[in-house]
Amino acid sequence: MAAALSATVLFLGISHYLLGTSSVPNPTYVAPPTDPAPAAAPTTTVNASNNKIQIAFLLDTSGSMEGLIDQAKARLWNILNETMESTRNGVAPDIEVALYEYGNDRLSANNGYIKMIVPMTTEVDEISEKLFALTTSGGDEYCPMAIQRAAQELMWDADDATVKLLYIAGNEEFTQGPVAMSAGLKAAQDKGIVVNTIYCNNPNDGEARLWASAATRLDGDHFSINQDQAVAYVESPYDAPIEQLNAQLNDTYVPINQAAVAKKQRLAVEDANATSYSKANLSSRAKYKASKNYKNESWDLVDAARADNKKILEQKGALPDSLRTLSDAELTAKIDHLAQKRNELKQRLAELSEQRESFVADAKKDLAETEENTLGERMKSSVKRQLKKKGYSN
Repeated sequence: MAAALSATVLFLGISHYLLGTSSVPNPTYVAPPTDPAPAAAPTTTVNASNNKIQIAFLLDTSGSMEGLIDQAKARLWNILNETMESTRNGVAPDIEVALYEYGNDRLSANNGYIKMIVPMTTEVDEISEKLFALTTSGGDEYCPMAIQRAAQELMWDADDATVKLLYIAGNEEFTQGPVAMSAGLKAAQDKGIVVNTIYCNNPNDGEARLWASAATRLDGDHFSINQDQAVAYVESPYDAPIEQLNAQLNDTYVPINQAAVAKKQRLAVEDANATSYSKANLSSRAKYKASKNYKNESWDLVDAARADNKKILEQKGALPDSLRTLSDAELTAKIDHLAQKRNELKQRLAELSEQRESFVADAKKDLAETEENTLGERMKSSVKRQLKKKGYSN
């Protein structure tokens, strides 16, 4: 693949796009109840020097939730892209993500059928990897306990300027389990976490009101989704060159030791997982990989050196054979070369992604059916709304 591939080398003659839709009717929205009255929302002091966003996903993996998990896999990168595109005081955020599952009878009953899958991390490939490994099985869904556990176990930032969002999704009675709803929400409120609830069932039934009540107490969003609605993909003439540049970007990642080799291999695995839904989904993943938020400091040579170059030089003996014999000056020059190449590829990916977004936006204007009641679209709208409250714009 020539290194000078650019947005001009596209199949612009393509005049159609591929689309999958569903005929499932859209559910109607139920307004949140006014009783009980919500507690006062935590105050936020905006600090321009700390533009950090932390998001925890708590997903019900009981037997009836295959559709929820499928939509989460299909729209992870779209949700993250929506988040990273917001700015506060002209500065883009740093993003950390965590993942929990609950309600699965394969999990320990002693732990309330709740498990932290991934703690707060900037290395979101692990989120994708674990998300694609989730399986469903019948169980008891203890929502308040799951919220309490996530509030207490995760490393939430103490700075009030950090936006802390928790999204819990499920389809059963919200108040099940040994922890009262008020106690679960109090644990979140103490950390300044905004709890948002996603009800994956009939939005007009009585349980939806309890889910809505939990969200309004901490100024969060509540919405119902149709977890069985098919996700629509708009493919574009930009997807092929984005895929090629993405493969070249992967080549700039170098494991810093033997244990890191598996994480380098994970790059291609998560590319394949994204592609299993569509080339358009891979393009969404590549857009995130082109951003400053795509970090792999725990295993990649360039990212690790950017974080602590001195440490890399001191631990040079663990590097691959082709690098450990280099002098410090030669190794530093090699890292600089890889970093420059990576930055160039990211810039070209960002340009292509912007052109692709314009193409997709135009194509969606002609759609007879929208995805407004799917997890991805509802979460993107919610994240945007919550960030606006905290001084972000998009």
